[in-house]
Amino acid sequence: MDGFNENNMNEFAPPSKKNLKIVVLILVMLIAAAVAVIAVVISGSKKDAENKEKNSHKAAVETYTEAMYETDAFDDFINVTMPADVLKEYKKTDNYYEEKNDYKYMLERNEHITVSSIKKGDMLSDNELKFAEGYFGEQADYHDIDVVNIEITEAYEYSFKLKNAEYENKDTYTRVVCAVKVKGDGWKIIPLDAESLCEMYGSDDE
Repeated sequence: MDGFNENNMNEFAPPSKKNLKIVVLILVMLIAAAVAVIAVVISGSKKDAENKEKNSHKAAVETYTEAMYETDAFDDFINVTMPADVLKEYKKTDNYYEEKNDYKYMLERNEHITVSSIKKGDMLSDNELKFAEGYFGEQADYHDIDVVNIEITEAYEYSFKLKNAEYENKDTYTRVVCAVKVKGDGWKIIPLDAESLCEMYGSDDE
């Protein structure tokens, strides 16, 4: 039995109680660390999702204001002002190409206009949500597009300031729009305030 000695036996011997306690302690610490990491990841993901949802209507407004005065941003502009079903059909029409060219020409004259002070306003009422749906329905009719019913689940007014640096007085005026959440489609912008929606799309008995 050459090569077999007491040291070889120790390799197969069970760990002492002291060593076993150390192993258990290390395992407990590793498990605790893993649980902590998982908790942080889940919490972070949930928080990110909440922040994204919370700020997505503002992001739509920012996209809208940026596209308003950039000559090559027509597609960004219509993406944030038309429901997907309307947009898909609109891009197949001659109006799309004609209005894209007109948009670029028009905005070349507005290169000195800047946007600032974007602020969230009041939430729209249930009736006002219906008026917003009427706006998109009329938008589709204007372009001879047949679409299914558009449902808006949430909306807010937003205001922002416009300034034209080209003029000496550099006048600033405030514009108000509505950021609306189209079911299954996300946040869109209607370039009207809630009062105008009511006047234009509300019935006399509402």
